[in-house]
Amino acid sequence: MRSPAAAVAWEFRQRHRWGLIALMVYLLVLATIKLVVVARGLPINLDSPESFAFVVMVPITATFTYFLAVFTFGLDGDLAARQSMYPARLFTRPVTTAALAGLPMLYGTAAMMILWLATRLFALWPSGIEVPSLWPALLAASLLAWTQALTWMPYPLPGLRIIVTVLWLGTIDALALLAVHFNARESLVLVILAPQVPLAYLAAHFAVARARRGDVPDWRGAFTWLAQIAPVLSRRREHFPSPASAQAWFEWRRHGRSLPAWIAILLPFELILLWAASDATALAFSILLVVLLTPPFMATFAAAAVSKSSPNASEFYGVTPFIATRPLTSAELIAAKLKMAIWSTLASWLLVLVAIPIALKLSGTSALVLERWRRVSEVVGTPRALVLLLLILAGCIASTWKQLVQSLYIGLTGRASLIKGTVFLALVFLFFIGPVAEWIIETGRLGELWSALPLIFAILVSAKMIAAAWIVVRLYHSRLVSDRTLVTSAGLWSVAVLALYGVLVWLLDTPHIPLYLLMLVAILAIPLARLSAAPLALAWNRHR
Repeated sequence: MRSPAAAVAWEFRQRHRWGLIALMVYLLVLATIKLVVVARGLPINLDSPESFAFVVMVPITATFTYFLAVFTFGLDGDLAARQSMYPARLFTRPVTTAALAGLPMLYGTAAMMILWLATRLFALWPSGIEVPSLWPALLAASLLAWTQALTWMPYPLPGLRIIVTVLWLGTIDALALLAVHFNARESLVLVILAPQVPLAYLAAHFAVARARRGDVPDWRGAFTWLAQIAPVLSRRREHFPSPASAQAWFEWRRHGRSLPAWIAILLPFELILLWAASDATALAFSILLVVLLTPPFMATFAAAAVSKSSPNASEFYGVTPFIATRPLTSAELIAAKLKMAIWSTLASWLLVLVAIPIALKLSGTSALVLERWRRVSEVVGTPRALVLLLLILAGCIASTWKQLVQSLYIGLTGRASLIKGTVFLALVFLFFIGPVAEWIIETGRLGELWSALPLIFAILVSAKMIAAAWIVVRLYHSRLVSDRTLVTSAGLWSVAVLALYGVLVWLLDTPHIPLYLLMLVAILAIPLARLSAAPLALAWNRHR
């Protein structure tokens, strides 16, 4: 590389090129839609808050979250740890500390500002809304810059990074929202936000300098007196009952805390928007929708780290000797990751389920939500409304766990192109599901899509079952999984499919939806083939 700037830019471009390509394609599609609408005067209706949320706000929020994870190196470290999250491998480069801290901040700030300015320029905004020019871009850049500084800082206590980051970023976000709430001029908001990026750079320089020289403060000794008050909590585990339980604990310490930590950081910024929706029911539900989609979305990126055998593994995600020589079978190593994913999912959703009622109560939007709940209950009945709510919640929780584990079969193969390709496909799907759905509805093709759904689902189910049968045969012949485990897993999968099918039949009791379509949906919803392929992928990578 000719310069440090080019080296850092190459690393971001090379490691995350598929995500950047997906973003550029999405912006190109937005620009094309706007050009066609303006040129031909087509009646595209984006005045609906739901349509605007799916087409513009959900993708831009997802991209902001993606940039937050990328430019802070959040996919490579542990948010709950004391050590800096800045990759230690970069400290050996022959560049100054100012460059190590400043270049990622420079590229991140530029990316955030380009994201907002391109969205403002290319997206179709609802009529009657005055879209700000600069301050949202500066707010996003400020939040990213401070997140970089605070995540790169070494901390004296485990978990302190999360608390400091949430409080400080929440303060900046609250100041900006207060300025908007009181109709402050854009120039005043810019004056409030402009110093944030330089101040964040000074903090980041200090953080990287401390991390580069290995200076990690430790205050844990000051709390040894807690052992006298709570000896059970302070007692160290002398041994594990089995190698499998030790591996599950090890997976949790490495990867299990990352997803709950990111959810804890992002939730305040999403829920604080409810204060701006105190009189708008549709906007409040759009914000809640974004909150519910955040854990599954972040789990997509956390899954890439879960499939790594070590934070120090090579770029190709090879299995390290420590993991390859563990006294465990490949199936037991996969089981440890599955348990860790369950704990991580439950911890993340516990935060969400606790934070949402508190935010609704404090923001005054709880009355809007209760009123909408009363209307839905009157239409479909209270039992069905309650089951629908529980089904949506269970679906979001299951989707979070599914996103964490369903890509194990790709990540554990050791092929970086496959891992990054799945991230690319996830971003493409998230970016284009809104515009495609809006196009289908506006062009009157919803009926055609509904008529084609049985055929589409039947093809997908056939492909899934063929792949599952091939994988089971390979597992049986390779003896990676015992016969009892195969039979038990098949039985549990069948029970889960039948249970979901029964709920769907009871909930959607209408002649317009055929029962076989609900069965196809239940089969597709319960993971099978990709999850079953994980032991094969690990065994191939472990012994190559």
